[in-house]
Amino acid sequence: MRLQLKSITTSMLGLLLFSISLASVAQSTDSSLSEPKSASQAKTVVLVRHAEKIADGSRNPMLTQAGHQRALALKEALQPLELSQLIASNYQRTQMTLDPIASQRSLPVIIADTQFGVAAHVASVVTLVKQTSGNSLIAGHSNTVPLIIKALGGPSLPTIDEAQYGTLYQLSITELGDVSLSQSHFGK
Repeated sequence: MRLQLKSITTSMLGLLLFSISLASVAQSTDSSLSEPKSASQAKTVVLVRHAEKIADGSRNPMLTQAGHQRALALKEALQPLELSQLIASNYQRTQMTLDPIASQRSLPVIIADTQFGVAAHVASVVTLVKQTSGNSLIAGHSNTVPLIIKALGGPSLPTIDEAQYGTLYQLSITELGDVSLSQSHFGK
């Protein structure tokens, strides 16, 4: 159950979207989430790097058995969090990371395409997050997760090490646009 996000037609449009997203990320106003939160918390955005991938030399590898186990661990780790949307790149490893939680919650995995480059991809993800009043889960890549965090108003983070899996980045975005980041770990 995957929706194909319509491709952005030009790189310039992607950069424009990116600029608009950065300018308006602080305008979220939803406070009707079902989780017990402070009155000023508008939404939660959870980001993860895709689970372990097969090292087959291809550009679009599948998950290893450990990767499938980590995807199941993600589903368990996020059990208490209500989610409105799941976002992945057009690579199957990100989609497979979200498949267990998508199946459990009957949520589609929305695809934010990477064909027009990283900046356009990040802009697409930010736009999707801003368009929903609820919480979002994003499966990205070692280079895109830190960029998405920064574009949503979080701190600058280094690129994730290629051997690092299982870090859960949680952005809490208040109605006033204040953003805080916490990190935890899921899976073995």
